[in-house]
Amino acid sequence: MATALLAVPINAAFGIAAAYAIAKFEFRGKGLLTALVELPFSISPIVAGVAYLFVYGAQGWFGPYLQDAGIKIMFAYPAIVLASLFVTAPFVAREILPLMQAQGSTEEEAALSLGASGWRTLFSVTLPNIRWALFYGVLLTNARVMGEFGAVSVVSGSIRGVTNTAPLQIELLYQDYNAAGAFAAATVLAGIALLTIVGKIVVERMDPDVGSGKAG
Repeated sequence: MATALLAVPINAAFGIAAAYAIAKFEFRGKGLLTALVELPFSISPIVAGVAYLFVYGAQGWFGPYLQDAGIKIMFAYPAIVLASLFVTAPFVAREILPLMQAQGSTEEEAALSLGASGWRTLFSVTLPNIRWALFYGVLLTNARVMGEFGAVSVVSGSIRGVTNTAPLQIELLYQDYNAAGAFAAATVLAGIALLTIVGKIVVERMDPDVGSGKAG
């Protein structure tokens, strides 16, 4: 839960910024940015976790410098957040990008021409136009953060009571032959998945084009 409280808002902000840049502007490197948004879908979460170890681990590129500075990333909360951020980075951007591309930039340009600031235009024009797609993307991001296992299992170390997430706790309970505890924890995750499905249905009824790749 603590990971979701941090990772979901960060990736929501990233998704909005990335989708806005791709949909509203033409610039060098646009294709690269689009590819970076899609990258987590092309890489196994476990591979992503190993990559973090190569960068921030004790024998990694920055590991010795971080140790000298007294900063602990691997096998601690920051590593779980970093892994969760990577695997969930595309969800918000992928949901709102088709809407932004279909809507164009006419309304934003009109607002700016009338004297609205960039932030005012964002909150008064852009976000209201994509609110349901944004909400849907946030739902998917939260569900994935809560259920992520592969990348987190590599970078967390599964330290009991310190770096355990719900999926890792289920595995530990199962390995300890605590079937009842594992089932109870799994039921909680299943409940979150069901709530996500309900939220998806509600959002699609509010805007049938959300999740279909079409503009609303």
